[in-house]
Amino acid sequence: MNDKHKLQRLLKFLCTLMCVWMLQGCASSTKQSAVASIPANLVEPCPELSPLNGSTGADILPWVVGVVGKYNDCARRHSALVKAIQ
Repeated sequence: MNDKHKLQRLLKFLCTLMCVWMLQGCASSTKQSAVASIPANLVEPCPELSPLNGSTGADILPWVVGVVGKYNDCARRHSALVKAIQ
């Protein structure tokens, strides 16, 4: 009876170990597939801002419009990247 009890304990241990290995395999493959599905354009760095040349309204207005456009583009990509990761 003692040998039978030892065999049952060994089988329980092996089954538990096998379940743990199977769960670890599923967890690691899920993370890899999520990272692989991120579009390349979402991981590009934001563009550098051009320097402001001049101090008149005619110089500042086009510069500000360009900066706002670059910011909006970068913010959209950042939001899309956050959604892709979640």
